[in-house]
Amino acid sequence: MNPQYNNFMKIVTSIILICVFCLTSKTAIAMNQPDNNDSIVYVWDFSVKDTSLKDIGSMLTDDFETELINSGLYTVLERRHYNRVLSHRNLENRIANIQNLSTASKDSLKANKAGVVIFGEVKDDINSGVYEVTVTFQRLDEIILRKGSILIGRGLIADNQTRKNFMKDLVDHVHEKERGALKKKQYELISEVLKTYMVRARDVQTRFEDSARFAFDDQNYLEELGITIYAYNDIFDTLTANRAKYHLDFIRHWEEPRGRELEAILGGILDNIHITYILRLRQVRLAIAEYGKSNASKKEKKEMRKDILKKIQEITDDLGRQIDIMHGKINPFLSHLQVEISG
Repeated sequence: MNPQYNNFMKIVTSIILICVFCLTSKTAIAMNQPDNNDSIVYVWDFSVKDTSLKDIGSMLTDDFETELINSGLYTVLERRHYNRVLSHRNLENRIANIQNLSTASKDSLKANKAGVVIFGEVKDDINSGVYEVTVTFQRLDEIILRKGSILIGRGLIADNQTRKNFMKDLVDHVHEKERGALKKKQYELISEVLKTYMVRARDVQTRFEDSARFAFDDQNYLEELGITIYAYNDIFDTLTANRAKYHLDFIRHWEEPRGRELEAILGGILDNIHITYILRLRQVRLAIAEYGKSNASKKEKKEMRKDILKKIQEITDDLGRQIDIMHGKINPFLSHLQVEISG
Protein backbone atom coordinates (compact mmCIF):
# COMPACT_ATOMS: atom_id res chain seq x y z
CA MET A 1 0.00 0.00 0.00
CA ASN A 2 1.20 3.50 -0.79
CA PRO A 3 3.01 5.01 2.29
CA GLN A 4 1.73 8.44 1.41
CA TYR A 5 -1.84 7.10 1.40
CA ASN A 6 -1.30 5.53 4.84
CA ASN A 7 -0.02 8.82 6.25
CA PHE A 8 -2.97 10.67 4.76
CA MET A 9 -5.47 8.25 6.33
CA LYS A 10 -3.75 8.60 9.72
CA ILE A 11 -4.12 12.38 9.55
CA VAL A 12 -7.80 12.13 8.55
CA THR A 13 -8.47 9.66 11.38
CA SER A 14 -6.78 11.96 13.89
CA ILE A 15 -8.84 14.94 12.74
CA ILE A 16 -12.07 12.93 13.05
CA LEU A 17 -11.16 11.78 16.58
CA ILE A 18 -10.37 15.36 17.62
CA CYS A 19 -13.70 16.60 16.24
CA VAL A 20 -15.60 13.81 18.00
CA PHE A 21 -13.81 14.62 21.28
CA CYS A 22 -14.60 18.35 20.99
CA LEU A 23 -18.25 17.68 20.17
CA THR A 24 -18.56 15.24 23.07
CA SER A 25 -16.90 17.71 25.46
CA LYS A 26 -19.17 20.55 24.42
CA THR A 27 -22.24 18.33 24.78
CA ALA A 28 -21.14 17.23 28.25
CA ILE A 29 -20.53 20.82 29.33
CA ALA A 30 -23.90 21.92 27.99
CA MET A 31 -25.64 19.03 29.78
CA ASN A 32 -23.99 19.93 33.07
CA GLN A 33 -24.87 23.64 32.87
CA PRO A 34 -28.17 24.59 34.58
CA ASP A 35 -30.88 26.41 32.68
CA ASN A 36 -30.35 30.07 33.38
CA ASN A 37 -33.50 32.10 32.84
CA ASP A 38 -32.81 34.47 35.70
CA SER A 39 -34.18 37.36 33.65
CA ILE A 40 -37.64 35.73 33.47
CA VAL A 41 -39.44 35.91 36.81
CA TYR A 42 -42.78 35.01 38.35
CA VAL A 43 -44.21 36.80 41.38
CA TRP A 44 -45.95 34.44 43.81
CA ASP A 45 -48.75 35.79 45.94
CA PHE A 46 -47.29 37.38 49.06
CA SER A 47 -47.93 35.19 52.08
CA VAL A 48 -49.55 36.45 55.28
CA LYS A 49 -49.76 34.71 58.64
CA ASP A 50 -52.88 36.56 59.70
CA THR A 51 -55.87 36.10 57.39
CA SER A 52 -56.93 39.68 58.18
CA LEU A 53 -53.92 40.81 56.13
CA LYS A 54 -54.99 38.89 53.02
CA ASP A 55 -56.25 41.97 51.15
CA ILE A 56 -53.13 43.93 52.07
CA GLY A 57 -50.96 41.04 50.87
CA SER A 58 -52.83 40.96 47.57
CA MET A 59 -52.44 44.72 47.02
CA LEU A 60 -48.74 44.61 47.84
CA THR A 61 -48.24 41.68 45.45
CA ASP A 62 -49.86 43.63 42.60
CA ASP A 63 -47.93 46.80 43.42
CA PHE A 64 -44.59 44.99 43.66
CA GLU A 65 -45.19 43.18 40.37
CA THR A 66 -46.07 46.48 38.66
CA GLU A 67 -42.94 48.23 39.96
CA LEU A 68 -40.81 45.25 38.93
CA ILE A 69 -42.19 45.51 35.40
CA ASN A 70 -41.58 49.27 35.37
CA SER A 71 -37.96 48.74 36.44
CA GLY A 72 -37.21 47.09 33.09
CA LEU A 73 -34.81 44.66 34.79
CA TYR A 74 -36.81 41.51 34.05
CA THR A 75 -39.34 39.86 31.85
CA VAL A 76 -42.18 39.42 34.34
CA LEU A 77 -44.71 36.67 33.70
CA GLU A 78 -47.94 38.40 34.64
CA ARG A 79 -49.80 36.06 36.94
CA ARG A 80 -53.28 36.38 35.48
CA HIS A 81 -52.01 35.21 32.05
CA TYR A 82 -50.61 31.87 33.21
CA ASN A 83 -53.54 29.69 34.18
CA ARG A 84 -51.54 26.51 34.78
CA VAL A 85 -49.36 28.20 37.36
CA LEU A 86 -52.39 30.04 38.74
CA SER A 87 -54.32 26.82 39.37
CA HIS A 88 -51.45 25.36 41.39
CA ARG A 89 -50.75 28.65 43.12
CA ASN A 90 -54.28 28.88 44.46
CA LEU A 91 -53.66 25.66 46.38
CA GLU A 92 -50.30 26.83 47.69
CA ASN A 93 -50.86 30.49 48.52
CA ARG A 94 -49.06 30.25 51.86
CA ILE A 95 -45.83 28.94 50.36
CA ALA A 96 -42.83 31.22 50.78
CA ASN A 97 -39.97 29.31 49.14
CA ILE A 98 -39.15 26.95 46.26
CA GLN A 99 -38.58 23.95 48.54
CA ASN A 100 -42.26 23.77 49.42
CA LEU A 101 -43.59 24.08 45.88
CA SER A 102 -45.23 21.01 44.42
CA THR A 103 -43.67 19.27 41.44
CA ALA A 104 -46.68 20.31 39.36
CA SER A 105 -46.08 23.99 40.17
CA LYS A 106 -42.38 23.72 39.34
CA ASP A 107 -43.18 22.00 36.05
CA SER A 108 -45.69 24.75 35.18
CA LEU A 109 -43.10 27.43 35.93
CA LYS A 110 -40.47 25.66 33.81
CA ALA A 111 -42.97 25.28 30.98
CA ASN A 112 -43.48 29.04 31.06
CA LYS A 113 -39.69 29.63 30.97
CA ALA A 114 -39.58 31.13 34.48
CA GLY A 115 -36.11 30.93 35.99
CA VAL A 116 -36.82 32.79 39.22
CA VAL A 117 -39.80 32.91 41.55
CA ILE A 118 -40.27 35.91 43.84
CA PHE A 119 -41.85 35.17 47.19
CA GLY A 120 -43.14 37.87 49.48
CA GLU A 121 -44.13 37.84 53.12
CA VAL A 122 -46.14 40.45 55.03
CA LYS A 123 -45.86 40.63 58.80
CA ASP A 124 -47.76 42.93 61.15
CA ASP A 125 -45.51 44.28 63.89
CA ILE A 126 -48.28 45.47 66.17
CA ASN A 127 -45.95 46.82 68.87
CA SER A 128 -44.03 48.99 66.41
CA GLY A 129 -47.06 50.01 64.38
CA VAL A 130 -45.55 48.91 61.07
CA TYR A 131 -45.89 46.23 58.44
CA GLU A 132 -42.69 44.45 57.41
CA VAL A 133 -42.66 43.34 53.77
CA THR A 134 -39.91 40.89 52.77
CA VAL A 135 -39.23 39.61 49.26
CA THR A 136 -36.99 36.70 48.27
CA PHE A 137 -35.78 36.02 44.71
CA GLN A 138 -35.21 32.28 44.40
CA ARG A 139 -34.20 30.20 41.40
CA LEU A 140 -35.93 26.91 40.65
CA ASP A 141 -32.75 25.14 41.76
CA GLU A 142 -33.43 26.68 45.23
CA ILE A 143 -30.56 29.19 45.11
CA ILE A 144 -31.54 32.52 46.69
CA LEU A 145 -30.35 35.36 44.45
CA ARG A 146 -31.42 38.33 46.54
CA LYS A 147 -33.52 39.20 49.55
CA GLY A 148 -34.67 42.44 51.15
CA SER A 149 -37.34 44.02 53.29
CA ILE A 150 -38.99 47.34 53.97
CA LEU A 151 -41.15 48.79 56.75
CA ILE A 152 -44.45 50.53 56.05
CA GLY A 153 -46.37 52.46 58.68
CA ARG A 154 -49.80 51.05 59.46
CA GLY A 155 -51.44 54.37 58.71
CA LEU A 156 -49.83 54.53 55.24
CA ILE A 157 -50.65 51.11 53.85
CA ALA A 158 -54.14 52.07 52.65
CA ASP A 159 -52.94 54.96 50.49
CA ASN A 160 -52.54 53.67 46.94
CA GLN A 161 -49.70 55.94 45.76
CA THR A 162 -47.79 55.69 49.04
CA ARG A 163 -47.97 51.90 48.89
CA LYS A 164 -46.70 51.90 45.30
CA ASN A 165 -43.82 54.19 46.29
CA PHE A 166 -42.82 51.79 49.04
CA MET A 167 -42.86 48.87 46.61
CA LYS A 168 -40.71 50.83 44.18
CA ASP A 169 -38.29 51.50 47.03
CA LEU A 170 -38.25 47.78 47.79
CA VAL A 171 -37.48 46.92 44.17
CA ASP A 172 -34.68 49.49 44.21
CA HIS A 173 -33.36 48.19 47.52
CA VAL A 174 -32.92 44.59 46.38
CA HIS A 175 -31.31 45.77 43.14
CA GLU A 176 -28.98 48.36 44.62
CA LYS A 177 -25.92 47.00 42.80
CA GLU A 178 -27.68 46.86 39.43
CA ARG A 179 -29.15 50.31 39.91
CA GLY A 180 -25.69 51.65 40.63
CA ALA A 181 -24.36 50.16 37.39
CA LEU A 182 -27.32 51.51 35.40
CA LYS A 183 -26.94 54.97 36.94
CA LYS A 184 -23.24 54.95 36.09
CA LYS A 185 -24.03 53.98 32.50
CA GLN A 186 -26.64 56.74 32.26
CA TYR A 187 -24.19 59.25 33.71
CA GLU A 188 -21.50 58.31 31.19
CA LEU A 189 -23.93 58.63 28.28
CA ILE A 190 -25.44 61.96 29.34
CA SER A 191 -22.04 63.35 30.33
CA GLU A 192 -20.50 62.43 26.97
CA VAL A 193 -23.38 63.93 24.97
CA LEU A 194 -23.49 67.20 26.93
CA LYS A 195 -19.71 67.66 26.98
CA THR A 196 -19.43 66.94 23.25
CA TYR A 197 -22.22 69.39 22.49
CA MET A 198 -20.63 72.14 24.56
CA VAL A 199 -17.25 71.61 22.87
CA ARG A 200 -18.84 71.82 19.42
CA ALA A 201 -20.85 74.91 20.36
CA ARG A 202 -17.67 76.58 21.64
CA ASP A 203 -15.89 75.59 18.43
CA VAL A 204 -18.57 77.40 16.40
CA GLN A 205 -18.29 80.50 18.59
CA THR A 206 -14.47 80.72 18.46
CA ARG A 207 -14.23 79.81 14.77
CA PHE A 208 -16.56 82.61 13.75
CA GLU A 209 -14.98 85.00 16.23
CA ASP A 210 -11.43 84.30 15.04
CA SER A 211 -11.73 83.36 11.37
CA ALA A 212 -14.91 84.77 9.84
CA ARG A 213 -13.27 88.08 8.94
CA PHE A 214 -10.84 86.22 6.66
CA ALA A 215 -13.62 84.27 4.92
CA PHE A 216 -14.65 87.31 2.83
CA ASP A 217 -11.48 87.05 0.78
CA ASP A 218 -10.33 83.44 1.27
CA GLN A 219 -12.52 80.48 0.31
CA ASN A 220 -10.58 78.16 2.60
CA TYR A 221 -11.71 80.09 5.68
CA LEU A 222 -15.32 79.97 4.44
CA GLU A 223 -15.05 76.19 4.07
CA GLU A 224 -13.61 75.94 7.61
CA LEU A 225 -16.68 77.73 8.93
CA GLY A 226 -18.85 75.20 7.09
CA ILE A 227 -16.90 72.21 8.47
CA THR A 228 -17.27 73.57 12.01
CA ILE A 229 -21.01 74.04 11.54
CA TYR A 230 -21.38 70.52 10.12
CA ALA A 231 -19.51 69.02 13.08
CA TYR A 232 -21.83 70.92 15.41
CA ASN A 233 -24.89 69.74 13.47
CA ASP A 234 -23.83 66.13 13.95
CA ILE A 235 -23.98 66.22 17.76
CA PHE A 236 -26.99 68.55 17.79
CA ASP A 237 -28.97 66.19 15.54
CA THR A 238 -28.02 63.25 17.77
CA LEU A 239 -29.11 65.13 20.87
CA THR A 240 -32.46 66.31 19.49
CA ALA A 241 -33.31 62.96 17.88
CA ASN A 242 -32.74 61.17 21.18
CA ARG A 243 -33.86 63.89 23.58
CA ALA A 244 -37.05 62.16 24.73
CA LYS A 245 -35.29 58.81 25.08
CA TYR A 246 -32.40 60.34 27.03
CA HIS A 247 -34.86 61.93 29.46
CA LEU A 248 -37.12 58.89 29.87
CA ASP A 249 -34.18 56.52 30.42
CA PHE A 250 -32.61 58.97 32.84
CA ILE A 251 -35.64 59.43 35.10
CA ARG A 252 -36.03 55.65 35.41
CA HIS A 253 -32.80 55.57 37.40
CA TRP A 254 -32.44 59.04 38.93
CA GLU A 255 -34.72 60.68 41.44
CA GLU A 256 -36.01 64.24 41.15
CA PRO A 257 -34.90 66.96 40.91
CA ARG A 258 -32.25 65.51 38.59
CA GLY A 259 -34.78 64.72 35.86
CA ARG A 260 -36.09 68.29 35.84
CA GLU A 261 -32.52 69.62 35.81
CA LEU A 262 -31.66 67.51 32.76
CA GLU A 263 -34.79 68.63 30.92
CA ALA A 264 -33.99 72.27 31.71
CA ILE A 265 -30.47 71.82 30.33
CA LEU A 266 -31.73 70.19 27.13
CA GLY A 267 -34.31 72.93 26.73
CA GLY A 268 -31.65 75.60 27.28
CA ILE A 269 -29.44 74.06 24.62
CA LEU A 270 -32.27 74.15 22.08
CA ASP A 271 -33.71 77.57 22.92
CA ASN A 272 -30.88 79.62 24.39
CA ILE A 273 -27.98 78.40 22.27
CA HIS A 274 -29.13 76.73 19.07
CA ILE A 275 -32.13 78.80 18.00
CA THR A 276 -30.92 82.12 19.38
CA TYR A 277 -27.30 82.02 18.19
CA ILE A 278 -26.17 79.03 16.11
CA LEU A 279 -28.92 79.41 13.51
CA ARG A 280 -28.02 83.09 13.17
CA LEU A 281 -24.37 82.22 12.59
CA ARG A 282 -25.44 79.83 9.85
CA GLN A 283 -27.16 82.76 8.18
CA VAL A 284 -24.02 84.85 8.64
CA ARG A 285 -21.98 82.21 6.81
CA LEU A 286 -24.45 82.29 3.92
CA ALA A 287 -24.23 86.09 3.91
CA ILE A 288 -20.43 85.89 3.61
CA ALA A 289 -20.80 83.48 0.68
CA GLU A 290 -23.27 85.85 -1.00
CA TYR A 291 -20.85 88.71 -0.40
CA GLY A 292 -18.25 86.91 -2.46
CA LYS A 293 -20.67 86.46 -5.35
CA SER A 294 -22.09 89.98 -5.20
CA ASN A 295 -21.67 92.38 -8.13
CA ALA A 296 -22.30 95.40 -5.90
CA SER A 297 -20.01 98.39 -5.99
CA LYS A 298 -16.87 98.51 -3.89
CA LYS A 299 -18.50 100.99 -1.52
CA GLU A 300 -21.64 98.86 -1.15
CA LYS A 301 -19.60 95.73 -0.50
CA LYS A 302 -17.61 97.59 2.13
CA GLU A 303 -20.86 98.43 3.95
CA MET A 304 -22.07 94.84 3.55
CA ARG A 305 -18.84 93.57 5.06
CA LYS A 306 -19.04 96.03 7.92
CA ASP A 307 -22.62 95.00 8.75
CA ILE A 308 -21.79 91.29 8.65
CA LEU A 309 -18.72 91.72 10.88
CA LYS A 310 -20.81 93.69 13.36
CA LYS A 311 -23.37 90.89 13.49
CA ILE A 312 -20.62 88.32 13.98
CA GLN A 313 -19.18 90.30 16.88
CA GLU A 314 -22.56 90.70 18.57
CA ILE A 315 -23.62 87.07 18.09
CA THR A 316 -20.32 85.51 19.14
CA ASP A 317 -20.06 87.73 22.21
CA ASP A 318 -23.57 86.79 23.33
CA LEU A 319 -23.05 83.12 22.42
CA GLY A 320 -19.85 83.01 24.47
CA ARG A 321 -21.71 84.34 27.51
CA GLN A 322 -24.56 81.88 27.00
CA ILE A 323 -22.12 78.98 26.74
CA ASP A 324 -20.55 80.08 30.03
CA ILE A 325 -24.00 80.21 31.63
CA MET A 326 -24.81 76.72 30.33
CA HIS A 327 -21.50 75.40 31.65
CA GLY A 328 -22.55 76.84 35.00
CA LYS A 329 -25.61 74.60 34.89
CA ILE A 330 -24.10 71.47 33.37
CA ASN A 331 -21.00 71.21 35.55
CA PRO A 332 -22.84 71.22 38.94
CA PHE A 333 -25.46 68.86 37.47
CA LEU A 334 -22.81 66.31 36.45
CA SER A 335 -20.96 66.78 39.75
CA HIS A 336 -24.13 65.98 41.70
CA LEU A 337 -24.60 62.84 39.62
CA GLN A 338 -21.03 61.76 40.35
CA VAL A 339 -21.53 62.28 44.08
CA GLU A 340 -24.76 60.26 44.02
CA ILE A 341 -23.05 57.42 42.14
CA SER A 342 -20.12 57.27 44.55
CA GLY A 343 -22.34 57.78 47.61
